Amino acid sequence: METNEIITKVDPTATTIESAENNGYFSIFQFDFTQKLSLVCSTKKQFSSSVLDCLNHSKMFEKLEDMYIPNASEGNFFKNAKWSPDGACLLTSSNDNILRIFDLPMNTLETANELDLNSVLTCHAGETIYDFCWYPMMSSQDPDTCCFLSSNREHPIQLWDAYTGKVRCSYTIIDHRDEVVGPNALTFNLDGSKIYCGYKNMIKIFDSHRPGRDGEDVKTTPSRKSKEGQKGIISCLSFNPDRSGLYAAGSYSQTIGLYDESNNELCCVLQGTKKEIIGDITQVQFSRDGKYLFSASRKDDFIRCWDIRNTGEILYKLQRSGNTNQRLSFDIDIAGSYLVTGSFDGKIIVYDLTNLNAKGYPQKVLDMPAHEDAISAISIHPSFPLIASCSGQRKFKSIDAFISKDQNRNTTSDNSLKVWRAKGDYAWRYYNTGGENLIHNTEVDENITSNPEEINVEGTVDVDSRTAILEVDLVEVEEQMNIDFNINAIDYLELKRQNVDDGVI
Repeated sequence: METNEIITKVDPTATTIESAENNGYFSIFQFDFTQKLSLVCSTKKQFSSSVLDCLNHSKMFEKLEDMYIPNASEGNFFKNAKWSPDGACLLTSSNDNILRIFDLPMNTLETANELDLNSVLTCHAGETIYDFCWYPMMSSQDPDTCCFLSSNREHPIQLWDAYTGKVRCSYTIIDHRDEVVGPNALTFNLDGSKIYCGYKNMIKIFDSHRPGRDGEDVKTTPSRKSKEGQKGIISCLSFNPDRSGLYAAGSYSQTIGLYDESNNELCCVLQGTKKEIIGDITQVQFSRDGKYLFSASRKDDFIRCWDIRNTGEILYKLQRSGNTNQRLSFDIDIAGSYLVTGSFDGKIIVYDLTNLNAKGYPQKVLDMPAHEDAISAISIHPSFPLIASCSGQRKFKSIDAFISKDQNRNTTSDNSLKVWRAKGDYAWRYYNTGGENLIHNTEVDENITSNPEEINVEGTVDVDSRTAILEVDLVEVEEQMNIDFNINAIDYLELKRQNVDDGVI
């Protein structure tokens, strides 16, 4: 990963974000999925070959012909792709057991032509890669934070340096047979201080700053024969972004457990019914406001939305083609407005989570062909209007020459990584006193400019004469923010309102 600036030019509106940090407003890109995505860069046919050919191309080994590679004749394909937290690069895993980092080409947001996407760093994991994740505080401006975790079969968890490609340290899980276990799922908590790992009937928790074998074992069920708790292999983990300390763990036993980070106790178990079989869970992700939980399962055509506030019931299902054992990952944009997913038939599907139809279900706003094979992962850029998708799947060649061609329908292979540019524009947002993320009303700006004495802290007209004291003076707010940068503008104005009511001002 290079240290030079990735994007040379961005939308002018985005440059005002920094100047607005001190007054409670921030800018987020509002997607317009009524228009199709534009392909800006891809790996093209670079990885559309066998595992052995891709390893030869990577030039990581001098005498590759002397090595035994079990899946050498299999086709290579991408399993997952994730943007770094700062959006500077993409991290992928593939069937050749290599973790690759891709930097964005120059002028990605401006180009009208499809650019080449080439890897700048490769890390060979040695065995099948189960999962990987970025350090949540990662920033390209601070090399110490540029690292990521990986989990692979029968190996310790490895913390890789994203600049050098070397292993910084490892965390080892030993099972009851005194064998090394590679967890099926791993993730950092929100502040990156702990590492959570999921495997059979257990969640292992490590302190990030203490490599080795020391960690806390959290049993998800009292015993193997017990009917209590959450049984099975913990296949995916996700933390609630509202910082309530709640995290979800999905299992291959068709259950989702909600746990409290403070004591790691099981709060409740979400599961299907005889009429609603949810399948083996492959991904869980909370909504941006933390009120809902989305889950995906293998060999299942739906993404389910759970209400975790009270009932724990399924609110609705979002359809996609997913009849495969392969993981098909989805993502939610930073504003929490859209859910983007890939499908088994190579389409990118987008659902609008905010504008519901008459039945209260999200509407499908985009359904476009993107790959000629199954889309294994979707990842939305944290700040720019870019969406990454990767594709491919394991295919087996038939040894029966008498099988007709009609029975071999999935013969086309598309093993590629693509970056798409979405249409839309930047919009100002703010948090009100209730913590809700709201779109800023531009009409209020005009009223503030013309007559600020009639505007209260909620952005609505107030005829009360006392609001003349609550004038929205951004200069005054900015000065106060310089004193205490932990308080935002809305909270400050609300505090000022209380002082007025109490007769302090």
